[in-house]
Amino acid sequence: MSDEVATCTSYPKRYFNASQTWDHWNPLTATDIHALRTESGFEGQKIYFFGYHPIRYTRVVGILVDIELRGRYTILTIDDSSGACIDVKIEARRVTRGDNAECPSNTTVDNVDIHVIIGSGPTIHLHRKPLEIGSVLKVKGTISAFRGVRQIELKRLFTVDDTNAEARAWAETAKWKRDVLAEDWILTRQQQHEIDERCRQEERKAFELSKKRREWHNKYGAAKRTYDEKREARRREKEMRYNAGALKGSHLIPAPWD
Repeated sequence: MSDEVATCTSYPKRYFNASQTWDHWNPLTATDIHALRTESGFEGQKIYFFGYHPIRYTRVVGILVDIELRGRYTILTIDDSSGACIDVKIEARRVTRGDNAECPSNTTVDNVDIHVIIGSGPTIHLHRKPLEIGSVLKVKGTISAFRGVRQIELKRLFTVDDTNAEARAWAETAKWKRDVLAEDWILTRQQQHEIDERCRQEERKAFELSKKRREWHNKYGAAKRTYDEKREARRREKEMRYNAGALKGSHLIPAPWD
C-alpha cells in the first residue's frame, strides 16, 4: 500500500477519530463558530467543519452581556471581542411528576442553576453563586443552530477570574488555530486502509457476539422459559392458597385447647 495522499472535501465519519479536533474542546472565537462549514450528509448531527477538520465540541471565552429566558431554555449572550457574539443555550432539567430523585441542579449542567424572580428576569448561579452581567466566562459545549444562527448548547461553565487567565485562554485559542486548524487534515491511503481494517474487525467482533447470543438463546432460551413458567405457576398456586385462607395441611395443626 503506497503513502499516496488522498484528497477530498471531507472524509466519511468513520475516519473522524483520527482527527485531533474530533474529541477535543476546540478553542474558537464566536466569529469562527459562525463561519464553520456544514456538509451534505451530516445534517442534524451537530457536526461542522473548519477546513478539513470535523468539529463537534467547542470552547469560547468572553464577557456575559445578556441573559434571556425563552420557555424552558435560558440564553446567555457572550461577547468575546472577535467581532460577533454567540448565544449559549442552557436547558432546564426535566422532572416528571412523582419523581423524588435529588438533582444537583435545575438544569442539565450539574453546577448551573437558573433562578427566576417575577419582574426581574432570570439569574444564573454557578456553584450556587450568582453570576453578574460583565462576568468573564469560559463556555464549553456542542454547536447547533436556531433559526439559521449558530449557538452553543452548554455542557460546562467556568468563571475566568483574572486578566492573566483570560490572556492565557486567548493564547490557547491562537495556538490551537495556528498549530492545528490552520494545517490541512489529510489522511494517506495507508492511514485510510488501516482505519478501514479496524472498522472491519470491529464489525466482525460485533457480528460474532450477536451470533453467540443467538446461539445461546436457541440452546438455553427454551429451557429458561420453561423454568420461568413453572416457577410462575408455583407462585400463582401458592398465592391462591393464601388468598383462600386454606394452606395445605393446616387442618392437621391442633388448636391449643384440643
